[in-house]
Amino acid sequence: MAIKQTSRRMTLQLFLTLFLGWLGLIFWSTYQWVTYGYASAYQRINELAHSQKKVLSPIYERSSFTHLPLHLKPVGINLPFLNNLPKMHGITEDFLKKAGEGLQLISLTTQYLFIKLLIVIAALPLFALAAIAGLVDGLNQRAIRTACLGRESSYVFHKLNQYLKKALIVFFLLWLLLPISVNPSLVFVPISVLIGSMVAITASRFKKYL
Repeated sequence: MAIKQTSRRMTLQLFLTLFLGWLGLIFWSTYQWVTYGYASAYQRINELAHSQKKVLSPIYERSSFTHLPLHLKPVGINLPFLNNLPKMHGITEDFLKKAGEGLQLISLTTQYLFIKLLIVIAALPLFALAAIAGLVDGLNQRAIRTACLGRESSYVFHKLNQYLKKALIVFFLLWLLLPISVNPSLVFVPISVLIGSMVAITASRFKKYL
């Protein structure tokens, strides 16, 4: 029962983090739109999306996920019934134009977030490998400590376990939230080293009798 509750809580936290990342990017794109205009905002988001897409393309082409929509396409707004109406007031036309621009920016921003999410998914094997290496090293340290009648403490294990979960959630949120173009290896390799180190310390502090 406790495992199910923990799993549900983690799932809820991940979905909430994903939503907050999307919301933050929407706010950023809106700021770009209001400050620099639609054309500049669209170009900026489009450049970021294509830059991240280039990183993902080699993995994407050799994987089984080639059906995923990675081709960035703006959303076109077609309202045929508007052509049959009398000439609208300038305010209404301006509102529809702004609404169309807003929907296109939301669509492109969502696609950008989707690409960043796929990059995180592609990096999961690296995180898993680092965690396994850390676990093996930590269990070896635990075996040495047990054989030498070393001191035990579950405090470090529980604290590091909590910190590791929080650190991963914060990292995930920052990766989705920040509108920057960076080589993922510069981010994920240090993170994987940190994960491996924390898992090693956590495993080394297991109690003698599991």
